Amino acid sequence: MAKQPKKLDELFHDTLKDIYFAEKKILATLPKMAKAAQSSDLKKAFEKHRGETEGHVARLEKVFGAIDKKPQAKTCDAIVGITDEGAEIMKEYKGSPALDAGLLAAAQAVEHYEIRDTAR
Repeated sequence: MAKQPKKLDELFHDTLKDIYFAEKKILATLPKMAKAAQSSDLKKAFEKHRGETEGHVARLEKVFGAIDKKPQAKTCDAIVGITDEGAEIMKEYKGSPALDAGLLAAAQAVEHYEIRDTAR
């Protein structure tokens, strides 16, 4: 029997799971970045982003409910790689004047991912 082609609603659900994973991963990473930041302004920015990300997760959970699906994450290798790079920066540059610049670069990579993912 021939396999049925996937439908648009399946693509939407898969994409939703991918975005949900990314937001949850970002949510887990932001407190580490805030703790590592040397600048108080940067710490505050990471804390603010954490609050915004909590809102993103809550909205995604509402979307899952609207399509009658359980909130479920699907591993996204892209965001795993980006957050791993951020962790590497925190480890390699701990105590260095370059740490905050590295954290900013990592945060910028996350933002670019989020923009790309929502434009998908």
